[in-house]
Amino acid sequence: MKIFRLRLVKLLLFGFIIANLVFFYYTWNTLLWRRISRALSGETAEARPKGDGSRTKLSPKDKARNANKHIRKSITIVFYGHYNFEQDLRPSIESILEVVPNIPILVLQEGAAEYAYPPVSFERNLTSGEEQTVHFMSLAFDVRRTREQLNPLAAIHTKYALLMPDSVRLSSKNLLQKILREMNTKSGSREPSKVQQRVTVAPEETVRRLVLVPFAGNQKSFSSCAKLNLDLPNWTMELDARNDSTHCDLFLQKHAILIDVATLGSMPEPFALPFPEMLYVQAKIANLTTTVFPQSFLEGRRLFASFHTKQRRMELRRRQFREMYKKLQIKRLVRRTHRVGGKTTAREGNWQPHSPVLDAQFSSSNFSLPLVTDIDLFGCERTTKSCIGTVYNNRPFYHYLGKHTPPCCLDKLKTTFNHVLEEFENVGIRYWLDNYALKSAIETNQLSPDAYDIDISFNVQDLERSNAMKKSQSKPHVDGEGFYWIKATDGHYFRVQFSKVNQVGVNLLPYEISGNEVRASGFFGWKASTFASDYLHPMSTVLFLGKSVMCPNNVLEFLEGKNIKVSSNDAAED
Repeated sequence: MKIFRLRLVKLLLFGFIIANLVFFYYTWNTLLWRRISRALSGETAEARPKGDGSRTKLSPKDKARNANKHIRKSITIVFYGHYNFEQDLRPSIESILEVVPNIPILVLQEGAAEYAYPPVSFERNLTSGEEQTVHFMSLAFDVRRTREQLNPLAAIHTKYALLMPDSVRLSSKNLLQKILREMNTKSGSREPSKVQQRVTVAPEETVRRLVLVPFAGNQKSFSSCAKLNLDLPNWTMELDARNDSTHCDLFLQKHAILIDVATLGSMPEPFALPFPEMLYVQAKIANLTTTVFPQSFLEGRRLFASFHTKQRRMELRRRQFREMYKKLQIKRLVRRTHRVGGKTTAREGNWQPHSPVLDAQFSSSNFSLPLVTDIDLFGCERTTKSCIGTVYNNRPFYHYLGKHTPPCCLDKLKTTFNHVLEEFENVGIRYWLDNYALKSAIETNQLSPDAYDIDISFNVQDLERSNAMKKSQSKPHVDGEGFYWIKATDGHYFRVQFSKVNQVGVNLLPYEISGNEVRASGFFGWKASTFASDYLHPMSTVLFLGKSVMCPNNVLEFLEGKNIKVSSNDAAED
C-alpha cells in the first residue's frame, strides 16, 4: 500500500511538470511571434495597449519623430514665384529644415533669364540621419528631357503641396500640423439645418479646396480678399474687395497655399505666371473653395526695399499680367474698392488706372468709405489693330468661340460714332441711323453686344458740307482728332475709322432722293435697298447711346422692308 501511494505521488508530480512545460512552451511561443510581428510592423513596445486597454505615454522625442514623419509623408513644400535678382531662399529653406528635417522641398524656377539669373544653389551640411531632400527644377523647355521630366507635378510624391512664397521663417511644426488637420477634414453634413460635423477625408479622395495661410507682416489696414467674377463671353474680369474671408476667390497679400496635388494636376497650367493670380483664376473656373486659416507664417527678410529692385519686379509683373490677359482673352478689367475720394495712397501705388497689376494692398478695409470703380480696357488703341479682325459672312471670328464683340472695340466704336454725329450735326448734313444699329436703338437704346460697325445713311446732296468727307473722296484723310476718313473701294460708300491702323469704324452710306424714291448713290449690296421717301418726311428720332439720333418715321415698317426683324414692339420714337 505504501509503495502504491509513492508511485501515485510520482505520477502526479510528473504530470504537473509536463503540464507546466506545455503551458510555458505555448506562452513563450505566443509572445515571441507577437514581438516578431511588432518589429516587422514598426510598432514600439511603449505604444502597445496593456491588458486594461490603456496606452503608455510617448516621450517628447518620440512624439516629435512621429509628427515629423507624418508631415514629411503628407506635404511637399514648393517655392515658386520668386525673383533670383533678390531672394531669401537659402535662409527660408534652412528655417524649414531645422524644424522638420528631411521634409521634401521643391524649388521651381522659371527658365527666362530675367527670372533664372543669377542662378540659385543650395548646399547643406547633412548631419546624422539627414538626407538631401531639397531639389531645384527649371520650368524651361528642354528638348533633351522627356514629357515626364518637364512636368513639375511628377517631382511631388506627397498628397499635398504647400505653395510657399519667398522669405519665410518657420518657428515650429504646430502650424503645419494644424493646416494639415484642416485639409484632412471636411463637413460631414451639407444641410444647413443640421449640425456641421467634421469627418476625416479618405486617403484616396481628392480634396477640392485651397487652405490659404497669410503672413504675419500683412497690412491689417487693407483688405486681403477679393471676389473674382469671370465673364468670358464678354471678355471681362471683375474684382470686388471684401472683408469676408469665408468667400475669398483671390487673396491679395502675401500668403501660402495648401492644395491637393491631384487638384493641381486637373488644372491646365497650375504654375503659369503671374503666380498665384493665374492659379486662382483656374481654381475659380474649377469651382474650388477656399479657406483662410486664422494663424500666420512668420516673415523672413524684407525683399524689394530699394527703388531699383522694386521697379524691376513691378515691370516683370506688368509683363506677366499682360500675358495672362492675352491668354485668358480678357479685354476689360473692373475693380471695385473702397478708398477716400478715389485718391491713391502710397501703399496703394499699384492700384492705379490702366495698371494691370493686382498686387497686395490695393483697397482699404474700412468698408464705410465710398465704393470706387476702376475700369481698364486692353487693346483697340489707335496704334493697334482692331480686335475684331476680318469679318466673313457678317460673322467675326469670336462668334464661333461663343463670345460677343470685345468691350474695347465697342468703346472705340461708340467714340467714333459720337465723333461722326458731332461732325454731321455741326455742318447740317441730313442723316439717319440705319440697319442693325437702328434695330438695337429701338430694342435697347444701346449698341448690340455683337455689333462690329454702325451704319449712318445721309443725303448725298449734303456731302460737300463736310470738309473731312469731301477730302476723303480723292484720298484718305486724317482729321484733327486722329480719325481716319476713307472712301471704300468695294462700294463707293464712306467709312470713318478710329485710326488708320485700327479699323473699328462707322459706315457712311450716301442716298439720293429722286421723286418719291430714295436710292443708293454709288454703292451696292443688301444695304443699298430702295425705299419710299415718305419715311424721311418727316424725320423721327430715337434714343441711342444717350443721345437723340435722327431716324426714319414708321421705323418698324422701314426695317421690315429691309428684312430686319425687331424683337420688341415698343419703338422708341418721338
